[in-house]
Amino acid sequence: MLVDQDVDSLSSLAGQLRERGIRVSLANGSQMACERAKTGGYDVVLAARNVAEPDDGAMGVLDAMSIELPDVPPMLVLVDGDATGDLRVPRHDIDSIVLRIQSFSRSSERPPTPSFVPSAHSLDHGALGDLLVLLATERRSGTLTITTPSGSGEVRLVDGDVVDAVFVRLEGKKALCRMIGLPDGTATFTPGAPAIMRRIHVGTRALVAEAREQYARAAALRERAGQLATSILLSVEGAMVEDVPDIDGHVLTRLRVPAGLDELLDELPETDGALIESVLRLHEQGRIRSLHASEARVQLCGADQLHLVRAAAARSKLPGYAGPARLVFAATPARLAVFGHTVMSLADAFVPQEPIPTVPVPYAIATMKLGDGVELDVVALPLVPVYAPLWPLALAGAAVLVRLDEAASQSLEEACTSVSVPILDARAIFGAFEETSAIQVASLIKSALEAEGAVSA
Repeated sequence: MLVDQDVDSLSSLAGQLRERGIRVSLANGSQMACERAKTGGYDVVLAARNVAEPDDGAMGVLDAMSIELPDVPPMLVLVDGDATGDLRVPRHDIDSIVLRIQSFSRSSERPPTPSFVPSAHSLDHGALGDLLVLLATERRSGTLTITTPSGSGEVRLVDGDVVDAVFVRLEGKKALCRMIGLPDGTATFTPGAPAIMRRIHVGTRALVAEAREQYARAAALRERAGQLATSILLSVEGAMVEDVPDIDGHVLTRLRVPAGLDELLDELPETDGALIESVLRLHEQGRIRSLHASEARVQLCGADQLHLVRAAAARSKLPGYAGPARLVFAATPARLAVFGHTVMSLADAFVPQEPIPTVPVPYAIATMKLGDGVELDVVALPLVPVYAPLWPLALAGAAVLVRLDEAASQSLEEACTSVSVPILDARAIFGAFEETSAIQVASLIKSALEAEGAVSA
């Protein structure tokens, strides 16, 4: 086993030893040397002087192995100058190194190195990139399973080449770029021929260098993003995706529905750095806006008013219709997306089972659970005129329709009239209604219930 913090030196020396018919394994420090030695026996350990005898007084590789292994192999120290002592050998004198290795006879009690035993490595002692370069130098085939607080992933190698990677929902190079800088976790290498669909066609060294560069770039851009990195992002209503770079168009299209930066990075295929750069550019141009996440969920009403709201919701359920009472909120799709995000910040709101449809048709935003078995469905009605024939189906049985803006007003009024659903204008209550305000949204829901009660009376 060769142990050195300089991966390039390891690779060069390992290649020369293999040309002499010597089987070589590599480690980039004491911790990795111990981890690899646990999986099988080695005739000798060759350690660079700075690893065998650290200048800072830290524990050397031989002492570390003595603590963690029941059977410690003999060790030679590689030095840059002339060697003095029986356990030192010049790093660049390959002939002397080979002779010293051959002088150590394999102990009959030392088991041969098993080729199919998994070996575990701690990422806080050795970076993933270094481990991949070592495995590439050894031309290993197998699967490297990564377990971190951020999620789990795999890197698959064939003859030392990284051919595929997955991490959480990511695949290929983007998955590796996300994993390459993770400081905590473990990497377990299981030798063997992995089942693969090859997505990566770059040499391992070049791939690791590119991944490190992209990880560092994304980290720097995230720092520059500041509060945008923790905010909910949304395309400004009417923002056009024509005549913009492709990546900007993809970001604008995705952000028609609010999403956090991490969600955006996971869902779009471009690199993290390129996507963050696009977000910063679009934000500076005023094409996207940020909705700061609330630290605490807002109550729909105070405890002293809950029984009144609960009674109003119970009365709002029309006879002959299954399910809870329904309040329908109508506006442009972009405004409803913001409104829906704010509704979900209310303490009594629960996500509906069905996902938001990809076309602008009516959909459930949330179910408000008010206690004592009383529930209230909050429904969105996107005001896209081409879908107006469907509106009466969504409005039938609704307690009231709340209009947030003037989009498609004539078609909306005709649909409400056809099914006898009253219309409440949010601007009549607030003047300028702000759909990003959880307090205003909660007040609007209560006002809609009260208005419905007045109409019923």
